[in-house]
Amino acid sequence: TLLLTDHNPGLQILTKSGEWIDVPPQPPALVVNLGDMLERWTNGSFMSTVHRVLTNGDRDRYSIPFFYEPAFDTKVECLEQCCSEENPPKYPPTTSGQHLLDKYAATHADFSPESS
Repeated sequence: TLLLTDHNPGLQILTKSGEWIDVPPQPPALVVNLGDMLERWTNGSFMSTVHRVLTNGDRDRYSIPFFYEPAFDTKVECLEQCCSEENPPKYPPTTSGQHLLDKYAATHADFSPESS
């Protein structure tokens, strides 16, 4: 995710200790949030960041997300240059499609359609 910063605060990231911290806006900087598949490919060298945006209601905030994913059957496994005998792969191989299905299942674990 590429986020062009402006003067509106509100972006927060979740630290490993479970604390939400503010990312101060620094216009016209870009904030880059990497996804889970890139973390898997790089064996954790690049970490996926859980993030959110809060607003205090003083200004309108607009977002136009665009997600680009590999083909459904693309193999997602640790890149050869990101692992070694001393640093074996941290994640089992999967496919892009299976990874997304697993993420959707985890995200919507409590979802149940309303009965008619």
